[in-house]
Amino acid sequence: MNKAFKLGVTALVAISFGGVTATTADAATWHKGLPKFVRNKKFRTKFENKYKEYTWARGTKRTFSIKHTQADIDVAKNVKYQKKGKTYLIRGTYPDRATHKLFAKYYRVRKISNKKIKAGFGKRGKLMTMTKFKHFPRIKGQIWN
Repeated sequence: MNKAFKLGVTALVAISFGGVTATTADAATWHKGLPKFVRNKKFRTKFENKYKEYTWARGTKRTFSIKHTQADIDVAKNVKYQKKGKTYLIRGTYPDRATHKLFAKYYRVRKISNKKIKAGFGKRGKLMTMTKFKHFPRIKGQIWN
């Protein structure tokens, strides 16, 4: 009876510890693509000076870019995003034209409302408030994008 009792206790302990598995939720998961509130939409800041310059952002399912009207555009491809509090950190690859190497490019996006976001370059820094729009504005017949 002593052996049966020990075997029963051992089986009970093994089942109780074996049935409890440690599941860890990884909060730092990178998801493919962009968050839905940014996909297939264009956002822009207010005009910044008398020359009607502004900064705009555009996202598709697998690309994201932020561009100033007087600067070159850098399109981050194969983007992934990670939620950090209320802000989404977006990571993509950017091919350098001169060396043909891929570099990591980071953006941050925060949803304010259905028509407004805050977006910025890099992992830190200032976020710009942007409003959703459909068509690029025309200035003296020229499309500014």
